[in-house]
Amino acid sequence: MSLEDNAFEITFLPDNVKVPAEVGETIMDIANRGHIHINASCGGEGVCGRCQIELRSGEVTASPGLYLSEEDFASGLRLACRAKASGPATFFIPIESRADASSFKKAAKAEEDLTVTERDPMVKRFDLELSPPDANDNLADLDRVLQALANEGLNDLDVELGTFKKAPQTLRDENFKVRASVYFEPSLVDPSRPAYSRLLSLSKAKLDETYYGLSVDVGTTSVWVRLVDLATNAPMPSIGDLNGQISYGEDVISRIVYASKGEGLKKLQSQVIATINGLLARLEETYPEFRENLLLITVAGNTTMSHLLVGVEPRYIRLSPYVPAVASWPSIRPSFLGLDVLSHTVMKIFPSVSSYVGGDIVSGVLASGLYKRPELTLFIDVGTNGEIVIGNEDWMTCAACSAGPAFEGGGVKCGMRAAPGAIEIFDYEPDVKRHHLGVIGRGKPIGICGSGLINIVAALYRAGVISKQGKYVDNSAPYLRSGEDGLEYVLSPASESAGDRDVVLTEIDIENLIRAKGAMFSGYQTLVEGVGLTMGDLERVIIAGGFGSSLNLDNAIEIGLLPNLPLERFSYIGNSSLTGATLAVMSGSMWRLAQDIRGRMTNFELSETPGYMDKYMASQFIPHTDASLFAR
Repeated sequence: MSLEDNAFEITFLPDNVKVPAEVGETIMDIANRGHIHINASCGGEGVCGRCQIELRSGEVTASPGLYLSEEDFASGLRLACRAKASGPATFFIPIESRADASSFKKAAKAEEDLTVTERDPMVKRFDLELSPPDANDNLADLDRVLQALANEGLNDLDVELGTFKKAPQTLRDENFKVRASVYFEPSLVDPSRPAYSRLLSLSKAKLDETYYGLSVDVGTTSVWVRLVDLATNAPMPSIGDLNGQISYGEDVISRIVYASKGEGLKKLQSQVIATINGLLARLEETYPEFRENLLLITVAGNTTMSHLLVGVEPRYIRLSPYVPAVASWPSIRPSFLGLDVLSHTVMKIFPSVSSYVGGDIVSGVLASGLYKRPELTLFIDVGTNGEIVIGNEDWMTCAACSAGPAFEGGGVKCGMRAAPGAIEIFDYEPDVKRHHLGVIGRGKPIGICGSGLINIVAALYRAGVISKQGKYVDNSAPYLRSGEDGLEYVLSPASESAGDRDVVLTEIDIENLIRAKGAMFSGYQTLVEGVGLTMGDLERVIIAGGFGSSLNLDNAIEIGLLPNLPLERFSYIGNSSLTGATLAVMSGSMWRLAQDIRGRMTNFELSETPGYMDKYMASQFIPHTDASLFAR
């Protein structure tokens, strides 16, 4: 790549990636442009200290700030979000600062039901054999095609611009034997007929040619896609990657704040578009002709992610009375957004219920079958913005809990995502005061992931090392010591860790976990009691999302995250957002059903619901101030 006269390159180690840069750009922005993910949770505000990198050569404009001592700064450590380029430089990204995407290289293994009862895809193909024009028949090319489709019962079709531009040559190249691909916009008023139809493309009528749909889950942390052969309704394996926006904040609030600043919205949109395009490039390696035959994309994401994908201002989502710009999205041309697809491809985005209960939850409820079952069911998507649905075939209520990033390793001194090096399993032997660690990838520890945090706190609470208030009380425990943030438990000393630091659990970390689990549990309570029921009335609990795959149910109940119910009532359904989007891309009736589900869900704004804050405060103990809720 050639450089302008006033540009230079920043090199990032250990991957030896070189990215063009200009004076005054932050190192974080340069890294993001090069698709290099560096951990950050504050959206580049310089207040989390997680984006520490090491200057190996060159110069940058920077100061120690809040999180670097003079000694650290002298050794070369810098915060990527605050350091600004002033010339060529080389940085090393320490292992604890890297956002590891290795866990996205393979699809999740959760069970899912992709059964579609009615085969009615939103895109259908029609093989046409037209009479060529002659001296006695000079009907225009496009009119000839539309007349043939009218003979198939398709009248008043819209026509994609690119189709009638290419129609004359396509018809003659194929001797007027072509395949027409038609999109049917689902009607919400009369499900028996489409709202309108659009001719998307004309192509060669090849007997063995397939055509594709694509389902997309745009999550705050990750993005997953799955290709579907619409000729056979056969779903392909899903693939995923880190959402490129993560370096601008780990939760929706920090991204909304970032989007409101200068070019923030444009940057965030470009990052998620680049992430999806990267996944499309990976799909192309296995399915080299899929782009020209990709006709439909369905997207499920939370309300903020949907806004950022399309480039719509999200700022009023977080301001009372919490109104999103869009809840029900019109059909969109994804090529206009910058996706590497042809102009005729149609994109459908799942509707949101509210500012914080988004299309991903509507899609998840569709995938779970909650809406058609008689059992009283609690559906949970545990994460930074934890969403809850309670109901059955007759009614559904929903809410979002601002749990914070603890379940994904954020707000924890040595926290990280569930990637190689994360402590996930923790066993404590109280008799000999000794612990054993289980690390993802079986290597040396780097930090603690969300499920590991729950397991550690539950084990230490059972052993009496941690009190109900989340404080260390057994001063005889050999791993306890005084740290800069108070008492901390040393899980792995630096000499036994992959990074150059001790991996510890502080009382502040425990406090953050208690706040997160309390937000979730008080949310369940508020919804259940709001309809005159109790926790014991719940007949099923469905856990969705990547976090649930490694969740130890006993430990989650022990700390007060999950209701105290028999374990057989719990089930895990994996990435329900992607599953629901896949069902919708396969069947127009499933898409219409998603719209119906959204209309049947009654949303509670917990912060404005009487009694919620009292329940939240009561939950700020392990497991709860009301011992009867967790009597075992």
